Amino acid sequence: MNLNQVTVPSTDVARAVAFYQRLGLTLIVLDLPGYARFECPNGATFSVHNNERQPSASGPVVYFECDDLDQAVRRLRDAGVVFDALPQDQPWLWREAYLRDPDGNVICLFHAGRNRRYPPWRVQPAADTPAPTYTISVEAQPSSEDVQVLGSGLTEHALATTKTSGFESIAVFARSPDATIVGGIAALINWNWLHVSLVWGAKPLRGSGLGHRLLMAIEEVGVQRGCAYAHLDTFSYQARPFYERHGYQLFATLDDYPPGQQRFFMRKALGPAPAA
Repeated sequence: MNLNQVTVPSTDVARAVAFYQRLGLTLIVLDLPGYARFECPNGATFSVHNNERQPSASGPVVYFECDDLDQAVRRLRDAGVVFDALPQDQPWLWREAYLRDPDGNVICLFHAGRNRRYPPWRVQPAADTPAPTYTISVEAQPSSEDVQVLGSGLTEHALATTKTSGFESIAVFARSPDATIVGGIAALINWNWLHVSLVWGAKPLRGSGLGHRLLMAIEEVGVQRGCAYAHLDTFSYQARPFYERHGYQLFATLDDYPPGQQRFFMRKALGPAPAA
């Protein structure tokens, strides 16, 4: 059983639609004046139906989790949304803020991460209890905390062989004077390998040498952390010649990825930096 839908009453569905769209939900069904349904990033749905009766002040509370609660609240307040209570850490390890929709339904914006389902005081099954069942959920925008569970699990599994941890996330950024990111590289340090995963530079700065400086910086960090090699992938419509100029060599190709293009996998032994 998987809870993935909540419906709240409204005396004015059109007004409620405008409110929840302002919160950031995606409208997927609209049948005014009686009904509307929204989709959340993780695939759960939320709907509003016409009901002339006002909601009870002690009725249910609808919870929407935010990866960055404080930023979400600042954005909504700037847009004119009024909050009953601003973000506050709670004893149950959630951070919560409260507001009401136009019909008085109580809305809680919160961040709990793993503590929503796995708080430190989660009840453990008795030793003779059969192994719990599980559900599989497709999550389009998984939380960073949940993804970290996978990395931590893989690291723990590998430690018996590798003796050291992998999957260490690092990045280098280029920022404008107002701190806006204008370029950067994200990477993972996996034991003695540097995996360059994301490379981007703002269009006005392409060809300025920024890419060279960023790549040299991330490789230097890799060497400092014990990396002897680096690997990355790029596409036929992207930057293979750039990486070849920096010493990367092709070791595998996937054709028709995306359709009509190729995906290139490249590697390099880390050493002296090439000239710009």
